[in-house]
Amino acid sequence: MLLSRIFTSIVFKYSNRFVLNNSRCLLSNLSLGVSSEKEFNQQNNASNESDSKSTKNLTDNNNEWLWAYLRERRGFSDLTEEQRRRVIEIEMQTLRESGERVPDVIPDERWTELINLPLIESRKSLYGYLFLREMYRKRRAATVAENNIRRAEAAKRRQELLAEGKPPTNYPGYSSIFRHLGRQHEKRLREQLLLAPARLGEMLVIDCGFEREHAREYYLLNLVDQIQYLFAEIHRYHSPSFVYLCNLSKQGRLQSEFDRRSSLDTLCFEATESSYLDIFPHEKLIYLSPDSNVEMTSFDHDAVYIIGGIIDLSGKKPLTFGKAKRDNIRHQRFPIDRYVKFGGGSGKTLTIDQVYNILMTLKHTGSWVEAFKFIPDRKVVERYSEILEDKKQLEYEKFGRWTGLNVKH
Repeated sequence: MLLSRIFTSIVFKYSNRFVLNNSRCLLSNLSLGVSSEKEFNQQNNASNESDSKSTKNLTDNNNEWLWAYLRERRGFSDLTEEQRRRVIEIEMQTLRESGERVPDVIPDERWTELINLPLIESRKSLYGYLFLREMYRKRRAATVAENNIRRAEAAKRRQELLAEGKPPTNYPGYSSIFRHLGRQHEKRLREQLLLAPARLGEMLVIDCGFEREHAREYYLLNLVDQIQYLFAEIHRYHSPSFVYLCNLSKQGRLQSEFDRRSSLDTLCFEATESSYLDIFPHEKLIYLSPDSNVEMTSFDHDAVYIIGGIIDLSGKKPLTFGKAKRDNIRHQRFPIDRYVKFGGGSGKTLTIDQVYNILMTLKHTGSWVEAFKFIPDRKVVERYSEILEDKKQLEYEKFGRWTGLNVKH
């Protein structure tokens, strides 16, 4: 369907160009006051012949491959890189005229991924994603502009108050015993929470060595988001483990995404290209993998747990388990099936921040029941621990009514 639209748009484009050239010729002849109808017809015919020849030559020389691609339905992979770019531009124009979600500009870093997508539906999906990102950036830019105007007005008002000898009173904590704390204070508090475990040697590793497994750029973006969510949840815990980002290639796409967001400079993490095998003792390393045959029973405070930095939505590839076997280190899995029953349509994959929250909750409370509360409710059909607790409470209430005692569990 889309190919037919592109074919029609190209035909319409060149037919409009042909009609426009004829109209320009007619207007020029009328403006010059050509009186002879025979002379006018000769000039018009000559103009038509020259326009048709130029159009034909342009089509034959520059767009012959495009007509063959549309007429013979050739494969997108058979075209050269420049021809693919041309097809993508025509696709975007056709989809935009049809009311589809298409971005105005394709970012330079997205062209490589786009020209390597052979299917139209895959490219349309990426067009829609880039359109949403473009709209988000526009809204973000508008919000930033409004905030800059508001800050400029507040700074101007502050200067006026100081010039008049009056103290600034434009924040809620003015004239109170409470100190005004901003975002920088919150950031320092998070960093102080991580410095103590770093000195004590309580470490947790995120293995960033699965970059080749992320074919689509979306997965890398999602991975960076999860690491940022992890840092945002650190304030929940009294003594969170210090985080190491190992096997992070300085020339890789993941590092480029971190640099684009400037987040590694703001996160109190240790990022290195070295392997965790070169940093920590082998006997302390434990790789967390859902495919492991060893079930984790409790949190080992002397161990260094490793979380695989990979987005595997299908959960069918035992990548983390295979890497643990190759590195000859211990591996364990969460006892999820003992406490949680998942729904039929939901997978058992957990995000990096969810795994971190489960580990830290288990570290501080020693309870799997509390730890597995970080598994989203949308994935869970039953939580076995809650059912057992309700049954025990009901039995205690029945026993209390029978004996006349107020018994509580």
